[in-house]
Order: sequence, then C-alpha cells, then structure tokens
Amino acid sequence: MRLAVIGGGEFGTYHARQLVGARVGEVVVVDRDRGCRAFAELGGAVTPVVAEWDRFLESEVGSSLVAGDHVVPAPFAPHVLWDWLASGSGLRRVAPLTGWRLPYEVVAPDGALFVSASGWLCPATCVEPAHCPVLHAPRDWDLGVLLEVGARERGWEPVLFRCLHFARGIGTVPVASLLEARARVRALGRGSRVLVATSSRCHAAVGGLEVAAAAHG
Repeated sequence: MRLAVIGGGEFGTYHARQLVGARVGEVVVVDRDRGCRAFAELGGAVTPVVAEWDRFLESEVGSSLVAGDHVVPAPFAPHVLWDWLASGSGLRRVAPLTGWRLPYEVVAPDGALFVSASGWLCPATCVEPAHCPVLHAPRDWDLGVLLEVGARERGWEPVLFRCLHFARGIGTVPVASLLEARARVRALGRGSRVLVATSSRCHAAVGGLEVAAAAHG
C-alpha cells in the first residue's frame, strides 16, 4: 500500500512522520521543492517525488496509485482533488454552492469554499470521535452527510472525498473513491452540476464543476 502525502512543508512532514511510525505502507511525499522540509528531515524513510501536486495526481491516480492506496491532502492549501477532478475532459470549474449556515464558511481566492461544522479551532490531529473533546458532549453531526443531502436538494450531484482518520491522527482519502468519482462524473450528461467536497466529519473544502461536453479518457 502507498500513501501519497501532498506537500513537504510543516504539515506534510508531520503527516509523513506519523504514517512512517505507524508502519502502514510506503509513504510517498510530493513537493515541487527538492529542498523541502520533509525530504530533508525524513530522508530514506519516505519516497520523495519532486512534482507539482496537480501534475502528480493527474499522472499517477489510476497508474502508480491504485484502489488500495491513499492520498493525504494538505490542510490550508488549494482544494487539490477539485482541481484533479476538473482536469477531466469536458469539465469546467464553477463556483460551489454557498449558504450552508455553518459556523465557518469562507471562499478562498481560488474560488474554493472552506466550511466547518465547528465554531472553534480544532486540534490538527483530532480523530473526530463520537464524543467531541471540545464540547464534552456527543458529536451529533457529519459534515459530509450534510453536504451530500444539501447538494441533492439543490439539484447538484455530490461527489464526496471522505478524509477520515487512518492512523496516528492522520486522515486519508482512499484512491478507490477518486477512481469511482471520476467514473461517475464522466457518465453525467451535459449541463450537470457537481458539488466536489473533500470532507472530514467536521471540516470540508468544496468546489463546483459543470459538465460542458461529453467527457472522454
């Protein structure tokens, strides 16, 4: 099994170190900077790949990254899986749905929408347990479900990449879900609108796509 960590900076280094310690498979770190922190600090414990994040996903998902592998998105970064899905022929990026009435809802300069069901700063390695450690009470929400249901109610097709705890506080997205999403979107008719979300149970990055023509390849 391969785990592709997107980004070799502070967060990517931490994610990779945790996964290396968990001994769950080959840890691949992707960064365009040959001198990035992860490459320098982790050395031979990880497989370094010098590449732009979007180019790496475009070329490797479905080839070197297969259904049993995982992607580890970078927090506080562009919505890379929206960009990856948008790279398919016949798709164009559009503004995502807004107005979710959540405690946090901010549109980034690149058009991605960042939302949160929690109105506080969560620990970076929170595993989102059923009993919220901040509220000291049950967590009675799942942001991914909210986004799926809300998208369908407003006439959009939801594509949800669930980033859930995998090991040692690190969330991952199964590559199997990327392959399934790409197949689903390519089967949609012209004019269909797609809500693309990379979502944990509490936080999400959201984008929109429109099928402008028949997709191929």
